[in-house]
Amino acid sequence: MFVIAHTDACAGTACRIAEKLGDSCAVSMGRALSDPACLGDFDSLGLVFGKDGKGAPAQVMDFILKVLGEYDLTGMQYMFSACVCDGSPDHALKIVEKFCAKVGCAPSLSTTVSPDAGQQEIDALISRIGSGDIQLAKGSIGTMWYMKAHGIKLK
Repeated sequence: MFVIAHTDACAGTACRIAEKLGDSCAVSMGRALSDPACLGDFDSLGLVFGKDGKGAPAQVMDFILKVLGEYDLTGMQYMFSACVCDGSPDHALKIVEKFCAKVGCAPSLSTTVSPDAGQQEIDALISRIGSGDIQLAKGSIGTMWYMKAHGIKLK
């Protein structure tokens, strides 16, 4: 099952992605922070968030450290992160990759989605997620170097 964890501002986009993926649900990161059990059992995870200035919102980093950091991620098959923004995500995606590396995982796919994403853009994202050409924990070269330099092992 795919769980799409999202910030409240990106709930609409997350729900559209979850609906298109099938066998998935969208869960607010705020809700998951107060009740991690609401995520249930999942084998794939998506993070959908907007950017805060040039970085990621604090709620996203708290979710990664406090919720994902406590989860057993050994059975997770796939993870992606999507920054909902106009133009460049600046450092938001890199920050998310680094925080994920701290808990022993890395997004397989990091991408942007426009706030007013049409069906075609959502379909393109779904096909990239469903293609299976990128496996969990490959992440970016920068993330893998970060994990190696800090002695962090993959879960």
